[in-house]
Formats: sequence, structure tokens, C-alpha cells
Amino acid sequence: MTLQLTLQENAKAFPGRIWLRYEGAQCSYADGDIITRRIAAGPIELGIKPGDRVALLFTNCPELVFGFFACFSIGAVAVPINTRFQAAELIYVINHSGAVLLLGQQDLCEPLFAACGELPHLAEILVAGTERFAALSRTQPVALPMVDDNQLAVLMYTSGTTAKPKGVMHSHATLKRQSANYLAVLGAAVFEQTLVSLPLCHIAAFSVLLLSATVAGGTVTILPRFEPGAVLRSIAENRITYAGGLPVMVNALVNYPDAGTYDLSSLRMFAAGGDYVPVELQNRFRELFGIVVDELCGMTEVMYCNQPFNEGQRRSGSIGRPFGDVRIRLEDPDGNEVPTGEVGEIVVHSGAVTLGYWNDPENTQLALRGGGMHTGDLAWRDADGFLWFAGRSKDIIIRGGSNISPGEVEDVLYSHPAVYEAGVVGVPCPEMGQRVRAYVALKSDAKATDRDLIDWVARKIAAYKVPESIVLLATLPKGPTGKVLRRDLRYLASNEQSQKRNSSARVWGD
Repeated sequence: MTLQLTLQENAKAFPGRIWLRYEGAQCSYADGDIITRRIAAGPIELGIKPGDRVALLFTNCPELVFGFFACFSIGAVAVPINTRFQAAELIYVINHSGAVLLLGQQDLCEPLFAACGELPHLAEILVAGTERFAALSRTQPVALPMVDDNQLAVLMYTSGTTAKPKGVMHSHATLKRQSANYLAVLGAAVFEQTLVSLPLCHIAAFSVLLLSATVAGGTVTILPRFEPGAVLRSIAENRITYAGGLPVMVNALVNYPDAGTYDLSSLRMFAAGGDYVPVELQNRFRELFGIVVDELCGMTEVMYCNQPFNEGQRRSGSIGRPFGDVRIRLEDPDGNEVPTGEVGEIVVHSGAVTLGYWNDPENTQLALRGGGMHTGDLAWRDADGFLWFAGRSKDIIIRGGSNISPGEVEDVLYSHPAVYEAGVVGVPCPEMGQRVRAYVALKSDAKATDRDLIDWVARKIAAYKVPESIVLLATLPKGPTGKVLRRDLRYLASNEQSQKRNSSARVWGD
């Protein structure tokens, strides 16, 4: 059964049950099924065929959900785009995916109207709320093509070890397996009232929350963005049973004024992931709200670990155990499984694992060698099968749960006329997990201030990727081949105080 058929079956089984709730309005399963079919009529009339990519550019809203399911219903591939992307990033994702149609909201689409000449594959931009969009949405649903479970359903772009985002491929089958894994462990009742405040262009909000709740026949309350007061009010007023967020969001909730006055007793689960959740923060959350924070672990390619739902089995500080059909091997660099208690790379085997990376056979082969997903995450396993995170073998920076490619930020810095060389690393931060720090050497005859460089980067990429601090060095550490050594830069970052005393460097922006 495809994802769209799941919605159709629910519309028949309980037509009046509320599916989506958003800013005071609500939509039943029956109405949602009709709306998605009507929206699907537009792409069909424009000649969109199964397998064609359709980009979606919305902040969290029902239109984005309808767009997802309209794509599923006609066999098109949904390409949700991060709304924080700048114009160059939007153009890259649209061109790399080969999207032929974009559905979006007016303000977010504005940068693309002036860049149509740079989008050779994009046939049309349909803006929600316009007459053109309404005209292509028929008053009656149209006949839909047959869609197979193994067809590609979604391309989700995530930063990787290379400079440009990679398109992670998921089929109807892999996404359904992901939902089935969560339902098998947690049960449908947990998803009865689900809150989504994370961006739906990310896998956690899209798959773990929206799709799992839809499969379970639950009600999904959507917030346009995370705001701690709005989250607390929604949980209390809508009697939310399942909510979640990034560690930085957990921190914002426990520090919100009068947070303890909100009644969160309806929660059966509050999940946190995207990075390590400090035990102290978990303890504060439990003391304040009487709710345990359940850690989950994974990536856009596959979600693979969750703390046990049984209260007596949880282990604070652990990322939990594999769930559903997930099997995990901890491997050494030679691919051998390491014994209990030793650190190895997490390699995931599951029907929920990505099909690979769009138009990137080299990285696909590397990530899926041996039939499992090589995550680049390191962990050790205790005698009871609990996994304990031990770091990352990749250079990816995780700031507030968002992946940042150092190479992408370095590329932008190198484009500044005053920059001779640049290196970017993550520095530890208790609130955000990591912050972005750039090390820069200027050309001998050039001048630039920290604000010059930061403003330069801010104009070209999303705000969450922009370095918070810049260290100016005479030269950057390099290996025998001339490559900048990020490990040496991380060492400099770990010795920040001594670095500040070094007269050859100045730290900006701290």
C-alpha cells in the first residue's frame, strides 16, 4: 500500500476524524483525501508523469502536507526544500533534482522568479493562493495512475561530506517501513495527538511524526515554526500525546518563563534527537514537566535507535537500542564487527534505509557498501544491547540539529576577494550542540574585517550555516598534499583560551 492509499483507506475507515490542525482550522481525513486529489489534478494537467520531480517550497502548513500527498498520489517525487536556503542553494537543489514543477508560497518563491533563466528544467512555478493555482485544482478529483511501493517518493536534501547537499532517496516502501518500526515499538495510541513544530522538510518531522501519525490514524497539529510558548500552549490545549524537538528546543522549553505552569500530562512521549541531549537537560525537563525525554538517533538516510518505551528500561545518556526491523553492526575500519564495549562505526541494516543518493553513484556505493548504511557515527554497545554515542567520523557540523558541510561554507569564504585560504570546523556549544567557526588567512595585500566576511557568507547561504566566529591566522595548518587539516583546526578550537593569547591570531565574533 502506497502512502497515498494509506490516506485513502483512513478516509474510508474514519472520514470525520481530524487529520490536520493548523492555527485554529482543522481538516478531516475525508476532506484531506479530496483536497490532495484536487491538487494532484494540476500537475496531471501540466503533464507531470510518475517519476517526475516536484519541488515543494513551504513553511510548515497544510498546503505542504497536501503537496506531499498529491505527489504520492500521481507517482511524482516530492522534493521538499529547506526554507532557510538562499537563492543559490534553491537553484542548486531544483537543478540537481531535475524538478520540472515547483509548488510554493509567494514570499519564498520570490528569489526564483528573477532566476528563471538559471532553471532550465523547471517548467512552471505554481504559487498557492493564486488564480493559476486554483484554476489547475479541479472541483472534482481525477483518476490517478497506479503507483508501486518501490517507486521513489521523496528526495530530501541534506549536507554531506562534500560541499553540496546530497539528495537522499526514499521510496514509499522505505518510508512505510520507518513508520512501521515506530508503530511496532510505541503503539498507535502514542500518535493519537501528534505535534509537529520541526520543519517538515526534515526527516524527523516528515517521517517520524507526520507519516507515522497518519498511518496510525492520529491527529497532527502543525505549528508554522518552533516557538517555545506556542509549543507549550499547544501541548496543554490540544492534549498532545507525542511531541519532540532538537536539544536546543528542549533547552528553550525548560527556560521559557513560567514553563512549569503548563500542563503537559497528556504527553505519552517526548522525543529528542538530532544531536546528543545532555543528561542535565533531560533531568531539568523531567523535574519541570514530569515527562521523560526519550532520545532517538538517526539521519535522513535512516532512523535507527530509540530509547525503550518502557520506563524501567531506559538508560540516561544512551542513544537506546535498535527498534523494529533495524539491525546494527558496529564495525572497525576494515569492516569487522567489534566486540561489546569497543567503539565502532554504526552500520544500519533495515528496510527503512535510503535507496541511495540522487545522481551520485559514487557516494551511494560508499555509503551502502556491504548492504548496510555506513553512518559515520561511532558508538559502543553495552552488555544489554544499549548503544552509547562516541563521536562522529565525519566532518559534518551539527548545529541545533541541522547538518552543515564545512566544505560548503569554505567555498563561500574562498569566493571573497580578500581570502587566501579557509577552514571551517564545529566548536562545542551546550545550547546548540556545535557552533560554526571559520579559520581564515587573508591575502598578503588584502584587508577584511570579521563583519566583512560574516556578511559575505550571510548573503550567500542559509543563516544557520554562517560562522558565529572567525579566527584570522597568518597561515592554516596543512598536510603533505597541501590540504587544510581540519583536525588541527579542531585542536586549536579546543584550546581557545591559549589561542586567544597567541599574538598571531585574533578571535572575532565570540
